[in-house]
Amino acid sequence: MTGLLLQPKPQRQLPPAGLPDEYMVPPVLKSIVDGLRDVKRISILNNWEEDDAGRWHLLLLARLSGKPSQHMPSESKWRLVVSPKQPDGGVFYYPDAEDGIHDTFRHQDQNSCSTGAIWRAGKPCLERPIRGLGRDEWGDEPRTVEAAAIWKARRLLQWIDAAAADNLASLDSTNELPAGLGQGSRTTIGFLETTEDLGWASSTPTRWGFASLVPVPGTKSTWALTELFDERSNPHRKFDWGMVLSETSAAINTVWLLAPDIPVKKPWTAPTTWAELTDLLDGQGVDLVNIMAEAGARYRAGTRRTEPHRLVIGFPFASRIGQKPQRLHWLMIDKMPLAGRKEKRHGFRPKEETRRLWDRRLAVSNTALGWLKTENWAPDQLQSRGGAEDRVKKSKILIIGAGSLGSAVAENLCRAGALKLSIMDGEKLNIGNLTRHVLTMADAGHNKADALVKRLNRISPNARTTAVPYDFKAEMNETITKSIRAFDVIVDCTGSDDLLEHLSSFDWQSDNLFISLSVTWGANGLLAFCAHEQHFPVVDAKYRFAEVDAPIVRHEDANVEGIGCWHPVFPADSDDVQQWAALSSKFIRSAILNPDRRLTYYRRADDGAVEVINA
Repeated sequence: MTGLLLQPKPQRQLPPAGLPDEYMVPPVLKSIVDGLRDVKRISILNNWEEDDAGRWHLLLLARLSGKPSQHMPSESKWRLVVSPKQPDGGVFYYPDAEDGIHDTFRHQDQNSCSTGAIWRAGKPCLERPIRGLGRDEWGDEPRTVEAAAIWKARRLLQWIDAAAADNLASLDSTNELPAGLGQGSRTTIGFLETTEDLGWASSTPTRWGFASLVPVPGTKSTWALTELFDERSNPHRKFDWGMVLSETSAAINTVWLLAPDIPVKKPWTAPTTWAELTDLLDGQGVDLVNIMAEAGARYRAGTRRTEPHRLVIGFPFASRIGQKPQRLHWLMIDKMPLAGRKEKRHGFRPKEETRRLWDRRLAVSNTALGWLKTENWAPDQLQSRGGAEDRVKKSKILIIGAGSLGSAVAENLCRAGALKLSIMDGEKLNIGNLTRHVLTMADAGHNKADALVKRLNRISPNARTTAVPYDFKAEMNETITKSIRAFDVIVDCTGSDDLLEHLSSFDWQSDNLFISLSVTWGANGLLAFCAHEQHFPVVDAKYRFAEVDAPIVRHEDANVEGIGCWHPVFPADSDDVQQWAALSSKFIRSAILNPDRRLTYYRRADDGAVEVINA
């Protein structure tokens, strides 16, 4: 509804003598009042008022159509708030500070209330979920202020009826965490839990211990849970991260525990204090008081352990309501102030027994919890926005040639979830390569494969891309030969006939999927060849390439880099390479799924359209 809220308001003036204050109310708001009078079970309790932030609000009474519940009364007061200012502009319904609902339900913001506030923060979710994609028209919702206010009023009545009947979460609908569990935190904690890992939680006798939490290199306020230890700091479980996180130095700086279920207050509220959390966990058979006392004591008895200043709680979680849990989820609490080794407090003797007492008191105190945002960075979770097929993800892919095309193809595959990649190239990166390459000036002078691998491994916390910093030859030393034979998909991105000959002569010892990709002269097309055989069929491949009606090479059109007759470079822009890299990535995925011998010619017309020719 951006731009459709209220017209810019002129400087406020006093109304003419004898006219009421509502004279200043914008006409659109008066129309909303007229529309609300036709909504059954809604009563208007006062006139529009404007606050210091320029927001207009109207007090309403909403009535249930059915029986009330413990947490939802038969009548509740709400504030309709209309704001003309962005990014808060819109139409919202909030519980009234005094006579609105005080609990938090599903599909509702945490229902807290600041001192002196007119309404509480617990805005229910009345929009359609598709609106989260950012397009107003996709949500099939009214876009004008007047229509949106009436439409959401009817949605509010549906919401309170469902809340009273405990029907806000229907079976098989998406499960959600309670509001307030770190969703607004600037710090993000990543963990790695797959469906196969759930069995660990039920089988391990160890229910708490210490953990390593490490900063993700190069990020801001982003950490990863890397390893769990038992209560004696013995290694217990190591998370299977990719190259970057596996090589990051770690410290034991966190306490972990397992709970049978998510700690949540009814109807659906996150605990806000240590006492509330302790009480909820106690109801599940988890003694947080004793855990914190023991954790503090073992930390103080140690010699090298970093102070465990955070608590992470793991529990089984189902993605959909009514289903069995599929994997573990972890919640993180910041600032768990366990007593230090030399900590002193006025009126207490500085003894270990006293420090244990302080840790126990923290667990039952009204000290506020600092929830941090947690995310599951398992590969299948990170690929929810789009990714390759399972067969592609599991394939061991060797990309030969880390030039402009090869580097872009490798990045596309890595982002799609093909994490078992290796890049082979013996050349160094030159500054001149950067006009079409995914690498940067910081990589100049470095081997292309090595530099590209560093970039790819930072794309995903699970990436395990490796480099082979050599040119491919028919005969190589035993170590390189053995490592190359471990791949089942070989992708040529060099555009070199010599490389095809080497692929044909190499002793592979088993069937492989061979893919050769090359851009035609002037970057006006792409040749994509594949074959699943023990040796690369070089004769057939070259014959098929020659039969394609590709653009003729015009030496006079070649660009020259540097000085001399041996410095021609292939004419192509970066967007040309990106276009063919995208199609190359699609072809690779298609070839892995259907490994028949074939040549596909992607030819670009003058208007930019691409014609697909199977040759």
